[in-house]
Amino acid sequence: MRFLGDTHGGDNCAKYDFSINVSPLGMSGKVRRAIVSSLKNADHYPDSNCGKLRSAISVKEGVPTECILAGNGAAELIYAYAAYHAGDKAYILSPTFTEYAAAFESYKGDVEYVYGYESIGQIQLKGSDTVFVCVPNNPDGLLPSRSQLFGAVEACRAAGATLCVDACFYDFTIGAPYLLKELLANENVFVLQAFTKSYALAGVRLGYLMGKSEILQKISKFVQPWNVSIVSQAAGIAAACDEKYLIRLRSYIKKEREYLTSGLKELGYLPYPSCANFLLFEGENDLGACLRKRGIAIRGCDDFIGLVAGNDKKFFRIAVRTHRENSILLKALHEVKR
Repeated sequence: MRFLGDTHGGDNCAKYDFSINVSPLGMSGKVRRAIVSSLKNADHYPDSNCGKLRSAISVKEGVPTECILAGNGAAELIYAYAAYHAGDKAYILSPTFTEYAAAFESYKGDVEYVYGYESIGQIQLKGSDTVFVCVPNNPDGLLPSRSQLFGAVEACRAAGATLCVDACFYDFTIGAPYLLKELLANENVFVLQAFTKSYALAGVRLGYLMGKSEILQKISKFVQPWNVSIVSQAAGIAAACDEKYLIRLRSYIKKEREYLTSGLKELGYLPYPSCANFLLFEGENDLGACLRKRGIAIRGCDDFIGLVAGNDKKFFRIAVRTHRENSILLKALHEVKR
């Protein structure tokens, strides 16, 4: 736990929570049944090697089992990666998820923010450096082009540096111009993934880091023993095999994202084009507070480095939820605008 709490969203007191980006379809029946069935073994220690889970992920992602490290959510693996690179430097393509910087700073690392994929090729990288990118990016949902992302891969490769790709929202995308396994064909690339968002397992906690096996073995020394519970492993095995759920999810998100985008534009807001399950837009300073009075939580984005709104404006991020919830949000926004 953290005594000071987190700023990443999540409001358990709100009737409608748009501040977190979890699948609006909820946990699939297949995953739910696997979790319930696993409880009969909850008095045993889990498989510390996560053998069956890693095998299932291997099939899902098309990468060798030995190139997968499972963790208690993606966040644990970000911090384990930073611990392995204690004292090194991280370049972070911003604005983006704040935990990359927090993790490196926790282990006495140096952090520098860069802006735009073209800037990565202009950095004087060293072999010990890591460049962090988020694909699609949080909070704007940007999916970089193939040339942009593989240009970053090459810039890091030429310097002997590492590119760490956070792909925790990748499963929401349709028609991405690259597969994650293509990135992993490069030894200087690590890819972070999670079941948290796309399979609605935020409370179960399950993520995985993919990359060079020898390095993953070293990073694994910085995670807690038995860090992935029996319940989490069962959920992950079932989720990794549930391709029908992902197909349905992607279609649903696309339709509802377009509905929200259209509704926001009609109200005078200009959401950024997104390939993920959330939208970023500028709104009035008190917009979050006004919606909270109506039982609706949205994500204020003041903590994203490099995200600067216009005068008397703030950036907000909203999740794509069910059609009913999205309609309630747009109605509330209309009332606030009046």
